[in-house]
Amino acid sequence: MSELLRARAIQKRERMLREVAGPRWRRMVSIVPLHFRRQGELVARTLKSDLEAVIEALSPDAVFALDTAMRLAHGFGFLASREIQAYVTGPEPLDRLAEMGLISAEPYQDLTLVRPWAGPPRLLASIVEELPPWRAAKGGQRVVTAERLGRELIGAVGARADLFALYEKAEGPPLTPPASHTPP
Repeated sequence: MSELLRARAIQKRERMLREVAGPRWRRMVSIVPLHFRRQGELVARTLKSDLEAVIEALSPDAVFALDTAMRLAHGFGFLASREIQAYVTGPEPLDRLAEMGLISAEPYQDLTLVRPWAGPPRLLASIVEELPPWRAAKGGQRVVTAERLGRELIGAVGARADLFALYEKAEGPPLTPPASHTPP
């Protein structure tokens, strides 16, 4: 009986989310998620300097992702924690930043992308063979495309209508779902 009650509570919550989100829910669930942490080798380093200095030093070598991309492109982000998420093609940019004293030289063990607990500010770098598609932000930094940003958001936090509403507000028209993946 407890399992039935738990299933009903889950179903009630999901129904409420769909009803609250309405058309936004259908657009959101039609997106095929892209998981930032699975794109390459994920490396975390603690920041020893402020975010702006690390972003400026990393800009020539990186394409910024997720919350960092949103903040650079639109001035506000999805997440409460102010961390840096970026794609790089090798460990050399991280080593250079460590030599400059902007980040720690040794990797940080906590690779949790969205942490509900406090911790030191980090640079989360996904080392990939080829940088993803990008666009230029207002400050000249390279950030992921709008389509990829939406996919990364869903991959990082799941079906969160509140965060997806921020995404749609900033990026404009909603994503077009792929023809092979249409919502029920």
